[in-house]
Amino acid sequence: MKFSALILVPALSLLAGCFSGLNSKAAPEQRYLLQSEIVKPALEAQPAGTVQVLRPSASPGVAGSRIAVVRSGARVDYYANARWVEETPPLLQSKIIDALRTGGRFATVESDTEPFAAQYLLSVDIANFQAKYIDAGAPTVFVTLNCTLGRRTDRSVIVSFAAQGTAHASADHLEAVVAAFGAATSQALQQIAENIAPPAADQRVK
Repeated sequence: MKFSALILVPALSLLAGCFSGLNSKAAPEQRYLLQSEIVKPALEAQPAGTVQVLRPSASPGVAGSRIAVVRSGARVDYYANARWVEETPPLLQSKIIDALRTGGRFATVESDTEPFAAQYLLSVDIANFQAKYIDAGAPTVFVTLNCTLGRRTDRSVIVSFAAQGTAHASADHLEAVVAAFGAATSQALQQIAENIAPPAADQRVK
């Protein structure tokens, strides 16, 4: 029994070393930030009202944290070993909140996790948030955010429109595609900052 035990221990150690070696060959997963930037729009009225940005809804293809790409034949795929820092709905929710705050049309902009009851609600549906190979070469990124601003009290719609952005990647590699996502998202966020505002009757003219 002592002789068998001495043989068994090195065998287990060797087996563990083999598995460790196999795991070390796997490419590490990369997490990417979504970089966006908007220009503060010119304001003709003082900030007014409070708005809550609801967590956006999204189709299953773009609802997770994986970076989606559409290839030939309308086949949805994902870039290997690459993800956004969080799932797409909360990722874009925080970007929309930042855009509305930069836009300066509301006195207060919060997420739907805050305990305060806002006057207005902004719902967003993520219709497009993927790269697409159209021709040979680098892909083009498409972002479409269907936005609806309404009153909390009676759920009446104030404004509804699609904020859209497109950007062609400078090269067919992931870093360039991620940069194109940022550029396309910036275009859509700029439209949100310029078009989402309280009704004119609720704004105090300077």
